[in-house]
Amino acid sequence: MDLELDDLFTEVAALALDGPKAIGKTTTAEQRAAGLVKLDSKAVREPVAADPQIILRRPRPLLVDEWQKVPEVWDVVRRAVDEDAAGGQFLLTGSASPQDGAVQHSGAGRIGRLRMRPMTLAERGLVTPTVSSGAP
Repeated sequence: MDLELDDLFTEVAALALDGPKAIGKTTTAEQRAAGLVKLDSKAVREPVAADPQIILRRPRPLLVDEWQKVPEVWDVVRRAVDEDAAGGQFLLTGSASPQDGAVQHSGAGRIGRLRMRPMTLAERGLVTPTVSSGAP
């Protein structure tokens, strides 16, 4: 995942990392971010909800964590990419979909998507993979 993300992020202005909770989306994105907006914090979320444009004042590459808590930031990022499509500007992470009734542009052509999946038990070192010799 890291290699794919690094390759894509240099070319794509904004990437959304999707996937289940606790698989490392935020940690992976934080390693590439200069600015961070954590929308799971009420103290951060409320001002952003009142004026989503304020995220654009943060340094880039900017990670917007749990973006679905203020779905309007998706459109702010999309419009920012319309103005400047240089690669490596925004990472959006989230575990859930936006709230029902939230209007969201697909981001097609502006916000790429990468799906993170949990590692297998063997990848996590919890079991040893077996190798089949092909003998009956």
